[in-house]
Amino acid sequence: MMPWRSTNENASSAGNMQMNEPNLKRKRSDSNNCHQCRRNDKGRVIRCTKCNKKGYCITCITKWYAGMHETCFAEACPSCRNICNCTACLQSDVANQELLIPDLCISDKTQYSKYIVRVLLPFLKNFVVEQNMEKEHEARIQGLSVAGLRLPKASLSHEYQLKKCGNCNSSVFDIHRSCPNCSYKLCVSCCLEIRNDFVSYCKLTNNGNIICPPQGMGGCGPKILELKSTYPVNWISELLTKTESVADAHGPSERACSCSGYNHGSESDNFHCPTVEGVETADQKHFEWHLYKGEPVIVPNVLRRTTGLSWEPLVMWRASRKIKSTHDLRILEFSITNCLNWCEETINIHQFFKGYTEGLWDSEGRTKILKLEDWPRAESFAERLPRHFQEFVKCLPFKHYTHQAGYLNMPAKTPKKSLKPELGPKICFGYGVDEHLGFCSATKLEYALSDMVNILMHTAAQDPVVSSANNDKANERENKNKGKEKIDSSTSANNEQRFDDQKGGAVWDVFRRQDVPKLEEYLRRHYGQFRHIFPLQQLFHPIYEKAFYLTVEHKRNLKAQYGIKPWTFVQKLGDAVIIPAGCPYQIRNLKSCTSVSANFVSAESVGECIRLSTEYRRLPNNHSSKDDTLQVKTLVLYAVCQAVQYLERIDLNNTLRNPFEHENVQPGERPSLSQMRRELERMKSALETKGHLFQPHMKDYLLKEIQRLTDKINSSSS
Repeated sequence: MMPWRSTNENASSAGNMQMNEPNLKRKRSDSNNCHQCRRNDKGRVIRCTKCNKKGYCITCITKWYAGMHETCFAEACPSCRNICNCTACLQSDVANQELLIPDLCISDKTQYSKYIVRVLLPFLKNFVVEQNMEKEHEARIQGLSVAGLRLPKASLSHEYQLKKCGNCNSSVFDIHRSCPNCSYKLCVSCCLEIRNDFVSYCKLTNNGNIICPPQGMGGCGPKILELKSTYPVNWISELLTKTESVADAHGPSERACSCSGYNHGSESDNFHCPTVEGVETADQKHFEWHLYKGEPVIVPNVLRRTTGLSWEPLVMWRASRKIKSTHDLRILEFSITNCLNWCEETINIHQFFKGYTEGLWDSEGRTKILKLEDWPRAESFAERLPRHFQEFVKCLPFKHYTHQAGYLNMPAKTPKKSLKPELGPKICFGYGVDEHLGFCSATKLEYALSDMVNILMHTAAQDPVVSSANNDKANERENKNKGKEKIDSSTSANNEQRFDDQKGGAVWDVFRRQDVPKLEEYLRRHYGQFRHIFPLQQLFHPIYEKAFYLTVEHKRNLKAQYGIKPWTFVQKLGDAVIIPAGCPYQIRNLKSCTSVSANFVSAESVGECIRLSTEYRRLPNNHSSKDDTLQVKTLVLYAVCQAVQYLERIDLNNTLRNPFEHENVQPGERPSLSQMRRELERMKSALETKGHLFQPHMKDYLLKEIQRLTDKINSSSS
């Protein structure tokens, strides 16, 4: 028998059922929706038994998660595994703690700070010597001693580092000459060259003053350039004195390494690149040694530290799309490089990414070999691709060097409000074509202007479906234009060494720093054999031109004529390749490759960065490679300053926290009044010399307390 209910209760219950019916229908509908495509009309949906919320349809599983079986979706869906590549998840915010690097203990920070000071001290000395030379000239002009010279302070703003030298276009560092009438400036290096008659359009007065160049050369003409300083008077000289007091005399170890495969006098071809398997403390010491010697390092299989988020180009393309209008050219078209003729082309970006695996053909039926570098450009990597940026940071090896906030990465030492150099990360997509098709994408010979880490995130073998129409066009073009086509044959796969490894993605050739002069000489002598399409009108610098790719034949000639050869190795999927600054390198893709690279500046490579900055300041002002974005002198100054301040702070803390360590007072033993007096005097002296490390009110408080205790001891002794 059914329980009795009143009429009003039945009516109320029916009304509630009618009110809740739409919500129930919507809940059932949501439960059948695919989390990836947000639809429920594309077939069976596999439900996740871990979260009991999300499901994925068979169509999306096949298209976007080809490597996962249905049972894996049932056990834990991609969202639970943190690898979901739907648009909403790809653009979701990530936890900041995921991007942090492990903190260092006080002992490690002290050791690293001493190491930075020791390595950078010679360069700081050179900066001071270079500036003192111009200060001596100014002192003679004014009839004063260098000690009595008072330089006006330049107007400072946070954008000051953008100001360039009017002659060499390098960034202006501390002491410089400036026109009081216009914005023209000269760095001290250019001032020295003008005094040595290396620059003709800048004139000197009889007493040695430099006159502002005419308007056609960027100046205003009649005014005398004034010597100014960016930082407080003698601040850098005082910093040098402090640096010398805390620096120790130990240099990097010169021990031999069994994995270093270069033997300059050997005729053997068994020449390999050093490989560092892990990132533990011992491995970091191993890595530091190779970085100090200027040798590239391979760290294999770094992708094992990531969650497994897809790096397929179309996935990243969907993640980066924030503008919904399909007619917005900012998201539809990009400038890419055609590696067949090294010309820039404009292409629909979605079409480019489809051709990454399916291939593209031009109007004549010829396979396109395209490359897209430094993407994304409109916004930073972290803003456009937050999840992929997190994955990249996770797989970085030796984060204290390679992370943008690493303790041993010199740009991390710059103040927060100052302009930091643009060091990436950036993504590069390059097509790869099977060897029987002839050509492949490549990166021509260029410099690593700073240390660089490059990680191969994704590879794909192109599977082009060649239509009969394309075949007919290709045959017709070949018969008609045989011997007349403007194609750069230097990157032809027929000219290259064969690599049987199916896991290989790209072939690297990296030259030693010591071999650069001979390499430049070879390129200057044989540059007519390169760049068959658009011959260089003038060769300013063979490596900065980025116009040469050395084939097997060229590398054979280099070894025969000059006795040099590069490190040649295959970068596999998940390999991180670290190239020290100053090592020329070239890359050839064996497959379609997606790689992410980031630059960093280690203390070991600062000397090479300074040498490179000296080279590119001599390039013409309109040269594409002439841009002092690194500002290495400023990086050295900030890095030394921060390291010295940390060491002084640690020393002062030890002085205040560990009393009587110099008085041989045993634990539990009561010190004498004379020992207490000497200890208080030592503390007072430390505060007076290093009190700038404290807030002013804290320094005053400590000095008052020391004086109070001293007076009390004196009264007790009397």
